[in-house]
Amino acid sequence: MRILMVAGSMHVGGLENQIMHLLRKANKDIYQIDFTSDKPDAFFRQEIESYGGDFIELSYKSRKQPIKYSIEMYRIMKKGNYDVVHAHELFHSGLTVFIAWLAGVPCRFVHAHSWREGHEIIPKYTISRKLYHNLMRFLIIHFSTTQIACSTWAARFLFGKKIMKKKSYHLIYNSVDISKYLDNYYKEEGGDYCETDGWRNVINVARFCGLKNHIFLIELAKELKNKNKKIRFLLVGDGDDEEYKKNIVQAVNEYHLKDYIKLLGLRDDVDSLLRKSSAFITPSKYEGMPLVMIEAQAAGLSCVSADTYSHEVDFDLGRVTWLNLSDDTSMWIKAIENAISMERAPKELVMDAIRKKGFDSNIFAEKICGLYNQDFEQRGKK
Repeated sequence: MRILMVAGSMHVGGLENQIMHLLRKANKDIYQIDFTSDKPDAFFRQEIESYGGDFIELSYKSRKQPIKYSIEMYRIMKKGNYDVVHAHELFHSGLTVFIAWLAGVPCRFVHAHSWREGHEIIPKYTISRKLYHNLMRFLIIHFSTTQIACSTWAARFLFGKKIMKKKSYHLIYNSVDISKYLDNYYKEEGGDYCETDGWRNVINVARFCGLKNHIFLIELAKELKNKNKKIRFLLVGDGDDEEYKKNIVQAVNEYHLKDYIKLLGLRDDVDSLLRKSSAFITPSKYEGMPLVMIEAQAAGLSCVSADTYSHEVDFDLGRVTWLNLSDDTSMWIKAIENAISMERAPKELVMDAIRKKGFDSNIFAEKICGLYNQDFEQRGKK
């Protein structure tokens, strides 16, 4: 079965990590999974190709040249003779599945990963933007054959309430490779950033952009410094927004926060850094269902999070504190201190929560591939 993933650049991010779980776990003898990208040096390119997937570079970006982009995508889909097109680009997925329909692709999937767009807590939608949403939702409803969402909030935002009542709609939570966390649950880490120097680590994993709201962590670090608290933030991630990252670096220098803010960049040892930390924090302005929140809980950490996305991500172990971004910084500091004072969750309870909610990447891949098979049996090429 030939599958084409349309998910932006496939560079770095929670969405991309989630799709890679599917690629890693899917049976390569049954599923050929290819990817389009507008970024030739995408972070995941080498791994995609190592699993036998084609990495298809796009010549045209949809936002700048939508007609040329559509023609190019049509040709890619026709040439690839795909059985499934799986779109992950929010409202833009409407155009993707319409092109897939024109190209004769029988199974057309749309996957909702977020419940908001833009960097504002309350985004302002222009008339043209509303018209675009309505048109794209119309195309999704009429030309997709299967709809998937990582949370009910994401589903409601992209698909609307009516489609959530259809048999073609499926709620499938994001997942993690649990072996990284459960197999090493009690491992004692060494090296940099261990808490043997009197400091406690609170980790954040996110790409650098306004949506992830790192500037909020700067304000918290200033407060921690004023109170002479030996609590530091480990910021893991990078991003394409160089100006935003530059502003964060400048703020760290301006307020003399180098002891309180550690900029670690892209890392391939996030699981190890989680084990070296006492708590996890995310002040994002919104999320679909953050993969790193699942990873943090899988590592047994207590979490402090902005109340800006579905609580379905919560393992329900009493170790997540939800706060409003408008709450006073003193409330956030108190929540952080409470989080780092808690012992890690018992491994057995973590395992049980992962199994019940389906947060295991093996379960995620099994469900998605099952839907590919089911849809293809109904609509596959004759």
